[in-house]
Amino acid sequence: MHMPAYSLLLPVRNEAGRIEDVVRSVFSDLGGNPRWEICFADDFSDDGTYERLRALAARFPFRLIRPSGNLGRGAIRNLLAEEASAPVLVFLDGDCKVMPGFFQAWEDLDPDIAYMGKVSYDRFPASGFSRFLARGSGIAKLRRKERIPAAYFISQNFRLSKAVFQKAGGFRTDLLGWGGEDVDLGYKLNGLGVPLRYQVAAEVRHPSVTGIEAYFARLFHFGRVNLPILIADNPALATQFKLRFAYGPRSLLFANPVLFALFRTLLTGMKGLPWPFACYRYVIFNCYARGFRQAPPRR
Repeated sequence: MHMPAYSLLLPVRNEAGRIEDVVRSVFSDLGGNPRWEICFADDFSDDGTYERLRALAARFPFRLIRPSGNLGRGAIRNLLAEEASAPVLVFLDGDCKVMPGFFQAWEDLDPDIAYMGKVSYDRFPASGFSRFLARGSGIAKLRRKERIPAAYFISQNFRLSKAVFQKAGGFRTDLLGWGGEDVDLGYKLNGLGVPLRYQVAAEVRHPSVTGIEAYFARLFHFGRVNLPILIADNPALATQFKLRFAYGPRSLLFANPVLFALFRTLLTGMKGLPWPFACYRYVIFNCYARGFRQAPPRR
């Protein structure tokens, strides 16, 4: 039996409207490359995603996994890693389309390094927030990308050997809702001495972010529920998230509720305008910082 060299792992939940485009983009770039296996895991979608994937599996050669219930962001990725046949894992979020040259860009890299690929954003429908995420957030705002800090590790599009993933313990599964499991893995890799690098040629396209209010709500929940857990385990994260600005005299400016309401109104009411990135950073900081300040005391 032929054993693949690489496993592309795509966790999916409630992406019925996009999943066919994702599948087609994957196999358009993959062609007949025998070095790869493609695995989708549907995390108990309730919008018809699983049924569409089953239909697509009859036309495209991918494995389809579905647990008996919703596992969550960390556990569904761990399941995919466990099921993978190849020694090298490439994780890709199930709402991202593969760009030309993706598979070639991930081949023949150092197995002892964790690589993150490029995530660009659709330009239509127009969204200033998508523009910000593509050019002013995360890795994009690092001037030098030769060495990536652990706090900038993201799980949308990355490559890691299965042996290193298992040694790190995979993704943690005790976080609730959205966010944090990738940052935690970045710190665990850092503790193992695994370098983090950027592979810009391995590009995927994320849908334009138009539901900005929902995104802000997720950031607030992350700050209130998951961020305290992550900082308790990795105290350096408090500095990375600049939480010193959330308390004391500085908070009168950086966590000002009036300024927050003003910027949120501008960004959500006129979201297509090219607002300066500082506006988006200000609102994002306020969301998770206010959530963090309202977190219940940890025992």
